[in-house]
Amino acid sequence: MAFARNMYTIDSSSGFVYLFLIYLQGFSPKKMVNPWKTYVKLSAVLMGSHGLTKGSLAFLNYPAQLMFKSTKVLPVMVMGAFIPGLRRKYPAHEYVSAILLVLGLILFTLADAQTSPSFSVIGVIMVIGAVVMDSFLGNLQEVIFNMNPETTQMEMLFCSTVVGLPLLIPPRVLTGEVFEAWNSCSELNPLIFHVRMF
Repeated sequence: MAFARNMYTIDSSSGFVYLFLIYLQGFSPKKMVNPWKTYVKLSAVLMGSHGLTKGSLAFLNYPAQLMFKSTKVLPVMVMGAFIPGLRRKYPAHEYVSAILLVLGLILFTLADAQTSPSFSVIGVIMVIGAVVMDSFLGNLQEVIFNMNPETTQMEMLFCSTVVGLPLLIPPRVLTGEVFEAWNSCSELNPLIFHVRMF
């Protein structure tokens, strides 16, 4: 459980690194072509997906989680057919391929449940939620690019990170992860973290 929490902290802390690197590349909010509200739904889905993915590691082993995440192609195809602005249509053989992939996952998961000590239904539910959110994520990004072709990948990453980072604060405080991360960092380098949190 502590490993999953620490991974979640490290993963979301990389958001600050992204922002800094994007700033070094010369991007600033003045160069935005879309309004901030465009990125609210996208950021909520992105942060939810990351949170569920990392949280599921407390209940699943990594190979099982990776297998689930690799099957997101089927939900992405299904969501792409229903999201306004996309309405994609795929040939039947692509749906058959995606279904066979999911069936392979089910067989792997059933075998893994018999051999793995870290397999839990809660983890499966969490990773399925992450896959569903991932299916919205790619499609929402494509809708934003289609609405305004001048949108850059830098803007997409910058805005979704800036809007998404505050969404991570409440779950971290509620789970105590903020305090646990602070204490872990202070143990690693007591000279920098000499001030303890209350």
